[in-house]
Amino acid sequence: MRRLLCAGACALAVLAAGCDAKAAEPADASPTGATSASAATPTGPLTVVAVGDSVTDADSPDFSAGAFGPGSWVSTADRDGVDVLGGWAVKGATTAAMAAGARPSDADVLVVMAGTNDILQDIPWEQSAADIEAVVAAVGADRVVLCTIVPLASDPAAAADFNAHLATLADEHGWRLVDSAAAVRTPDGNWDPGMSEDGIHPTDAGAVLLGAAIRDALLH
Repeated sequence: MRRLLCAGACALAVLAAGCDAKAAEPADASPTGATSASAATPTGPLTVVAVGDSVTDADSPDFSAGAFGPGSWVSTADRDGVDVLGGWAVKGATTAAMAAGARPSDADVLVVMAGTNDILQDIPWEQSAADIEAVVAAVGADRVVLCTIVPLASDPAAAADFNAHLATLADEHGWRLVDSAAAVRTPDGNWDPGMSEDGIHPTDAGAVLLGAAIRDALLH
């Protein structure tokens, strides 16, 4: 497994980077200079598609069809104003597999959580970045939320370094970066107690915290 040298504290310092949510379209001006409030008011829930690996799919019976299991963070995000339509999430998937599987969608927002398996397979960051860009291009959503990857107990520094690269990538493209993994991560880059049983995947309790963080970012 590759050993990336960036310390977790330095990497996470840049995770606040990213873009704000897409601004609302300007309201139509009336002849008297007043604006129509209803013209800028969104209607209906925010529609979302997600692309990821086993952390996203978890125990979902049919992720692509919108049937999510309690072990998936999506089951927490998908409620009260957020409608996750499905997407593409497969256990063991690399970013290259995600790029090959992603399909166009009319959803408002694309959420991507990707990279753990790239680290485990020693895939260079440059390839991971190109694959994530390909996922975004394939889906074609107006807004993109890029999530940090969860801790990797066998190599916390590698996960921290990957997250730092994700922050830079999001900033370059004007995507929103969400450090959702902060909800389950200790200051030294490992898992909070009770948040993972194998050092790679969150427990159901951990998935709830991830989903809550992502949901909050989608709505605000």
